[in-house]
Amino acid sequence: MEGKIERAISQSKMSCAYGKLIIGFSGGADSSALLHYFSKRAEKIACVHVNHMIRADEAQRDEDFCRKMCQKYGVEFVCHKIDIPTLARKSGKGVEECARDERYRVLEEERIARGFDAIAVAHNADDNVESVIFNLVRGSGANGIAGIRAVNGKIIRPLILATKKEILDYCEKNGVEYVTDSTNANTDYTRNYIRHEIVPALVRLNPSLAQSVARLGTTLRQDEELIEQMAQSFILEHCPNGYIYPERIAQCHDSVKARVFKALSGENLDFKSINACVDFIPRSECGELINLCKGISLKRESDHLVFIKTTDLDSVEFECALGKGVNEIAGASVVILYDCDHAPSDKECYLSLTLSQDAINGNLIARSRREGDVILQGKMTKKVKKLMCERKIPSHLRAKIPIICDDNGIVAIPEVALRDGAKGKDIRLDFYR
Repeated sequence: MEGKIERAISQSKMSCAYGKLIIGFSGGADSSALLHYFSKRAEKIACVHVNHMIRADEAQRDEDFCRKMCQKYGVEFVCHKIDIPTLARKSGKGVEECARDERYRVLEEERIARGFDAIAVAHNADDNVESVIFNLVRGSGANGIAGIRAVNGKIIRPLILATKKEILDYCEKNGVEYVTDSTNANTDYTRNYIRHEIVPALVRLNPSLAQSVARLGTTLRQDEELIEQMAQSFILEHCPNGYIYPERIAQCHDSVKARVFKALSGENLDFKSINACVDFIPRSECGELINLCKGISLKRESDHLVFIKTTDLDSVEFECALGKGVNEIAGASVVILYDCDHAPSDKECYLSLTLSQDAINGNLIARSRREGDVILQGKMTKKVKKLMCERKIPSHLRAKIPIICDDNGIVAIPEVALRDGAKGKDIRLDFYR
């Protein structure tokens, strides 16, 4: 097992493993073996244990055991008690998912607080097999089927090449104590079912299953890295400002398209959303959008498309009479209407326009955009929505651009349009954040 740890550290460039290390310590055979190995080699260790409060007395037993082992090895012990069943119900997550998320959150917080180099967790080769099967069954892409990464940011997995049997043999040979989690035998949990029912059947077909799955993961990850590089190159060359141009992305292979969509959306879009993007791009019309997963929408803006957060589409409704001086627009910005050169020095002007006094009928107001808004331009009534699209105003900003009106209707829309006859320099409006 020691040889496999050294090989994993070398192959995956885990040099930080010998520095200041946070160990995720459950007290099981895997994490106990990890502690035993690095207690002799790492510069400094702190063990972090999470009591999930799932197994009552047994959970307390594990916590007490972990504390005792850390005293034995002379390393710092940190324990967090988190009521996972209650938290899972409130969050809508499964118990397993919630427990995992909380563990990693706590581990990272402790690493940052201490200024340590890395977090070592005890996933092994058998865990990797289970993860691959789990991800395969639920329809994951190449990343999921590639299995558990040996290094993922600050998280390292030095045992990833060692099998469970090798770890247990190591513990026996070196007199390493450990505890056994009784829930590991409960096949109601998906991973336990895979471990006890599915994996043994596959091992009968291939006794070297763990090694075969590891090779598969290496191959898939290499392919994934190449496609990701191709996607990033495409984005740098063809997607200025994060915009997608249909005629350009049409030339990409579907695998590259999927990575481009994921990168520009800022989310790990699911298979259904990616297919929706592929279908939408060639047929979309200006102003049209589709809603995807995770609160993301894809919107057509004249000659390009852009991903936006669904929350960015929410209208900011406001209406404010404008007079000389500072005018507060509720929910939007500060407007200053004046005919002199004074301007606030502590604010950033982001829009500006000038108007003819003779073109104003009655009082000026600033309001939010409304459905069906039109403005008279070139002796024609034009839709504001279409004009914003033609001017390539990003859709997530349109609801926040003040519409300037008088008693006859819309006079001006900053950066978009002026009503016939409104052009002039008598009245100046500057919009400040």
